[in-house]
Formats: sequence, C-alpha cells, structure tokens
Amino acid sequence: MKLFVLTAMLAAAMIAPAAATDAVLDVPHTQAQFTVTHLALSKVRGTLPLIAGTVTFSDTGMPSNASASFDVKGVITGDDNRDKSLRTQYFETDKYPTLTFVEKKIEGTPAAFKVTGDMTLHGVTKSVVLTGDVDGIQTIRGKREVGYTLHTVIDRRDFGIVFAGMLDNTLIAGNDVTIDIDAAAVEK
Repeated sequence: MKLFVLTAMLAAAMIAPAAATDAVLDVPHTQAQFTVTHLALSKVRGTLPLIAGTVTFSDTGMPSNASASFDVKGVITGDDNRDKSLRTQYFETDKYPTLTFVEKKIEGTPAAFKVTGDMTLHGVTKSVVLTGDVDGIQTIRGKREVGYTLHTVIDRRDFGIVFAGMLDNTLIAGNDVTIDIDAAAVEK
C-alpha cells in the first residue's frame, strides 16, 4: 500500500503544471526602444520608459498574463527639438500620454514565443504580435527574476499617427516603426 501511495504521489508531481509566479516589471530595467527611418536614409532611435507592468511566469520563465504601460511623454531620442516635435506633432502626448500593451495569447517556447495582444497608442487600439525569448532566469535576493527580449514592427499610420511632413519630396519620418522591448520581471 505504501508503495502505491508513493508511486501515485510521484506520478502526480511529474504531471502537475509548472508553478506560476506573479511578477512586476522592473521599471529601471524595462523600456521600449523604437527605430524609424529619417529622410529615407538614416535611422532615428528613441526610448519610452516603463510606467508599470505585470507578468506571470512559469518555472521556465515562459510569460503569461502580461501587460505594460510606457510613458510617451517621456520619449527620449537624444535631441530636445525632435523630442518636443514627437510629443506635440506625432504623439500628441497631452491627449495620449501612454502606450499600453495587454497580452491576449502566448504560444511557443522560452527560446522563441509569440505574444498576441492589444496595443493602444495615440488613442487607437490594434492587435499586435511580438516575437520574444527568455533571456535568462535567476534568483536574486531570494526572488526569481526573468529577462525578456521582444520585437515587433508597426505602421504608425495604423495608430492614427499620420503626420506626413516632407522635405525636398522625401518623407521626414518613415511609416514603419520597429519596437524592441527589453524587460526584467521580478517575483512579487
């Protein structure tokens, strides 16, 4: 009888789902970087700082229930005049101060997953797919932490950012915007 009980307990432990850990995104170590083509010849990069975010992760670091909010008013490109222009002419941050993302579905493995979710930018919500991977998982100061890298490309016009300034018949800012997110999630 003892052997039967021990065998049943071992079998249950082997088929039990991985433990889920609720976490918050670490503000100083999470940001969204964007890249857009300037005058069809060079790249301009900028950063949007994280306001807040949450995620649940498994023992392998695989994320679920992810959401994040980024500060569009805090955009930094390294040029004060461009940052002011982005805030007023492109993002209209007085009306739309944040970019948010809420995960709806995640599929794949820690080495390569796709996150489908709703992105809200400039008052417009669209479904977006980000590709990602788990960079690593560590226990630091008694709490588990997971690092993620995520990537997507959006068309700014899909989000109502249609400022179409031209200089010598060349579009000042390209329509495709690459977004890369580096994130660190810390166990609650």
